[in-house]
Parts: sequence; structure tokens; C-alpha cells
Amino acid sequence: MAEQKKSPEQEKNLPVEKKPTPSERFSANIQKQFEAEAGSPVMWTEYERQLAQHLFLKIDSSLKDAEKKRASNNAVPYTWENVNMRKLALDAVNRVQLGLDALLPATVYPICYFNTREGKYDVDLRVGYRGKDYYRRAAALDPPIAVRYELVYSTDKFSAIKADFRHEYDSYEFEITQAFDRGDVVGGFAYFVYDDPRKNVLVTVSEAEFKKSQNQAKSQDFWGKFPVEMRFKTLVHRATDHLAIDPKKVNASAYAYVESQDQEGERIYSEFTEDANSIPITLPEEAITIEDAPETPQDDVPDAQQRGPGF
Repeated sequence: MAEQKKSPEQEKNLPVEKKPTPSERFSANIQKQFEAEAGSPVMWTEYERQLAQHLFLKIDSSLKDAEKKRASNNAVPYTWENVNMRKLALDAVNRVQLGLDALLPATVYPICYFNTREGKYDVDLRVGYRGKDYYRRAAALDPPIAVRYELVYSTDKFSAIKADFRHEYDSYEFEITQAFDRGDVVGGFAYFVYDDPRKNVLVTVSEAEFKKSQNQAKSQDFWGKFPVEMRFKTLVHRATDHLAIDPKKVNASAYAYVESQDQEGERIYSEFTEDANSIPITLPEEAITIEDAPETPQDDVPDAQQRGPGF
């Protein structure tokens, strides 16, 4: 057997320099880009560095999937060389600073579209319903120990019990009478549980509120195709808005940045899908996370009929 040739470093018994992995290079790159754009340094913790690398893997996978499906009339390959890194750095750092792990289901989804002004693809990092639930609870002034999200159907029996002179705290009664044929969705509720039950909070969302969200959507495609999933997603977003945020527990600038993008998500989506000059990427269905889309209509679809405490 031929002896393996040694490198010059090995011949001289010098230490072999370890080259950074692509995910490590990505982490360092977005740090530099963010510092250049925001004018402030980024000091990663070891955990945040890991989250940045996970984000790289998620985006890299989405780009590769998109490249496989690239239409013949689209001459711009879906590669890292064609990504607008200035925008991505701002989005990525702010999500990492909120502790969002892109490799967890329904947490962060890369949505890519062609920016004609930049001549590159913008990567919009949409926060999924699990991501919203996570960072909202983590930043809460008084974090609940568990949250139950449920959709209520026409054959279910549901009674909301709000705190009053007869009841010390919010509660509810909920019974599924026909488990395999529950009828139509008529509303939903979220129940925030605390160590002190007097703090427990019940949040209800009516079908009229679901319809209002649907009517405000720029596109009706996802509400039409995934009505249950869209209602569950809306329920989580409405409920987590009731959590008061403790600014000491969260990076305030990152929180404000991501929250503003969450509100603008549908407007941004409308712009790049209706603009004839833009070229939206056709990603796998799991990547659809704009305001009027389910977090994922496939394996990450929430079990809207029964979601236990804390998922």
C-alpha cells in the first residue's frame, strides 16, 4: 500500500491550521456586515455563535432547494454570491440575539426574492409561530410556566370563565364531544398558566376576528387552502401580544426590529409578488411564512385540534 503523502506542515512537524467551516465564515461575515451597517460591534456568546451557524444551514438548504427548481427563464442562480449580505446581516443578527434557532420547526423561515435595485436576492427571515411564542415568552415580564392553544369547533363545548367576585382567576371549561367530526372552527383560545393561579389569563379569539385577519390579507390563497392552520397561527400571534415585555430580559433593538418586520411582512410579500420586475424564489412549501400563510402546510403544521401546554 502506497504511503500517504504528508503536507509540508506535517513534514516539518508544524501544527496544521484548522480552516473555518462555511457556517463559521458566515457567522464572522454577518458580524462584520452588521458592524458596518449598524455602527456597533457584535460580541457573540458561544450559544449565539451556534445559532448563527444553524441559521446558515437553514438558509443554505433553502438556496440549494431553490436552485434545483430554478426556472429556465431565471438567469440568476440561487447562490451565496447572489445574496444581499447587507440586509441579511441585519436580519440574521437580530434574530440570533432573540435566541431563535432556525433548525427548530416553525421558528425561522428564509423567504428569498430578487431585489432589482441591488441586483441580488434579499433573504427575508420570517419568524414562525413557534419562534414568536418562544421569544415573547422568554422576554415576558412575568413568564408563564405553560401556555395552551386550542381551536374550538362547532360541536365542542367551551365556556370562558373570567376572574370576578365569584372566580379568583381566569379559567375555562372545554369538552370535545365529537373527536373525529368536530365541525367548523368557531373560535380559539389561549390559556396562560402561572405558578400563582391568580395570574392565569384566558385569551379568546372569535371566528369574526379570524375572518377580519383573513379579509386584511393581500392574498386569499393560503386562507383558502389552509383555513385551520391559518386560524391556529393567528391565535398564537394574537395571544402572545398580551404578554408584557421586560426590556431587561431582551435585546431591545433586536426585539423592536423583528416586531416591526413581523408587521410589515405582508406588505413586503405583496410588493415582491405583485412587482413584475421581481422574481420570487419557489421554495418548498415549508418556507411559506408571510403574514397570510401557515407556518408550514406540511410536516410542521400545528395540530390545531389539540396543542398541550408549552407545545
